[in-house]
Amino acid sequence: MNDNSSINRTETRNGFFQKTRNKLAVLQEMDFERNEQRLRNLLDEDKDLIQFPIPVFVPTLFVWLFLIIFPLVLILDPSSSSSFSVNVKGMIAFYFPLLSTLFIFFLNQKFLVSSCIFKKRYAIYFVANSILVFAALFFREVAFFFIERSSNEGYVNFFKDYCFSSLKGHFGIGTVLTFVVLVCLVCLLCVFYQLVIRQIVRAFILREQKRMGLQYELDFLKNQLSPHFLFNTLNNISALIQIDAKRAESSMNKLSQLLRMMLYQVKDKYITLREDVDILQKYADLEKLRLDESFDFVFDVKLENPNVKIEPLLMMPLMENAMKHCVNPNGKSFAHVSITQSGNEVHFHSENSNFPRKSSRKSGGLGLSTFEKRLDLMYLDAHEYSVNIVDDIYISDLVLHLKKENS
Repeated sequence: MNDNSSINRTETRNGFFQKTRNKLAVLQEMDFERNEQRLRNLLDEDKDLIQFPIPVFVPTLFVWLFLIIFPLVLILDPSSSSSFSVNVKGMIAFYFPLLSTLFIFFLNQKFLVSSCIFKKRYAIYFVANSILVFAALFFREVAFFFIERSSNEGYVNFFKDYCFSSLKGHFGIGTVLTFVVLVCLVCLLCVFYQLVIRQIVRAFILREQKRMGLQYELDFLKNQLSPHFLFNTLNNISALIQIDAKRAESSMNKLSQLLRMMLYQVKDKYITLREDVDILQKYADLEKLRLDESFDFVFDVKLENPNVKIEPLLMMPLMENAMKHCVNPNGKSFAHVSITQSGNEVHFHSENSNFPRKSSRKSGGLGLSTFEKRLDLMYLDAHEYSVNIVDDIYISDLVLHLKKENS
């Protein structure tokens, strides 16, 4: 009986957290959409303005300048010049905490949180912030001393009678408690701020990954399954019927399988590496129909585990590039492609004769720029991609480091 009630409580709690998570996700998406709409409206309104690049830190700088300058209206009293000496102390009392907080917050966000908290060096983080807050309080004492001291008081009097002295009312048990609370509050706020920023950036990147994946799929289907591609392939197959009926029948089957794979399998987030390689193989076989028998094509595949998961059609732009830009009108054309997989590493290597098409209009296909953007989104810091041209041979290399759950 107790076990059932405990399970029910757990399910209720999990259901509550899931509902809360879903509500926050909806609010976050609405916020993203709202901000995107504002940016679009802003771009439409500012078409006639002079456009020039502005560093990201400039708006932040303006915000802090406003925070620093505006309080002067409240602190300074222009109606009485005799109150200036009093207002100087008021300005120090206000600006020292403000500027100290700005400095401590900046150091936390730039260095301390990332190098200490996220690396589990909690003691170092607390000690570093304690030193920063203590230094801020110390320099505040120095500033007040120079305002309040008499002409015969020097730095010896500062350390002996003034600095954190209960005689002057600057030190006591309340100061110690305030110091500890302040350090804890600074640490909590800085860590929470960094966590929130990271979560927002992570959500934005995941959103862009999803959008890029959908756009990639749309672009691929729009370009590769265009009438131009289909008509050329069907015309080649039609010409084969009179020459080699069996080869024409085999090519038609490959085209049918390729269309089925592209239309259905690319909708999945991941497919097996073997399935992805099969798509590349069938695509290459169909492209070979437009080339003569002298075309030298090698497709070498060595997979340690064919069932590892990979994003569909990730390597297709490289295969497409190798097949479309290798035709030499005055000599032998070739394309040598190899795909190897070992552990969590997949290596695509291609070498082909380099005779890129010259065209005034934008070439069809996905384009390597879209391919590189997708790599940056899907495999940030987990891929190496390079292109070289040596003796009219176009060489491309792509190494993917798969996620553990996919390998």
